[in-house]
Amino acid sequence: MADFELVDVEEMPYLYVERTCKMDPSEIGPAMGSGLGEVWGFMESHGIAPAGGALAVYHAYDPDVMTFRCGFIVNRADMDAATGAVKADVTPGGHVVHGRHKGSYSGIRGAYGEMHGFVTAAGLGFAAPTWEVYRNSPDQVAEDALLTDLYQALQP
Repeated sequence: MADFELVDVEEMPYLYVERTCKMDPSEIGPAMGSGLGEVWGFMESHGIAPAGGALAVYHAYDPDVMTFRCGFIVNRADMDAATGAVKADVTPGGHVVHGRHKGSYSGIRGAYGEMHGFVTAAGLGFAAPTWEVYRNSPDQVAEDALLTDLYQALQP
């Protein structure tokens, strides 16, 4: 269960690759892993250090297929290195909904249901994108200690 709040955020520059897979955890994990590995390899080969966590950005929703951007938060100056499949963008700045999910990645879908309820109850409207920032990884902590920050852009 995540607690949601309205917050003001700054843009976060990031490098990413795009991936598409079915809305099935057995496909999402490998797609995310290969994308993050590709961006990490690019960053290493260009001498770019992350300036924040790994992230995934979602610009559209389809109940069957998931297309997303995955990569790493970087310093704004490092965005200029993007080339080929590795692209650069920023998350939106401004007024958004934020919540922190603790636990397995498979539980994030339920947290989005809670977020939807929060936004609806507040009389707000959704806008694209939605994004997740991964504060730790399964390589660092047990599954029940994973921390994922969830963000939802709002209609002006």
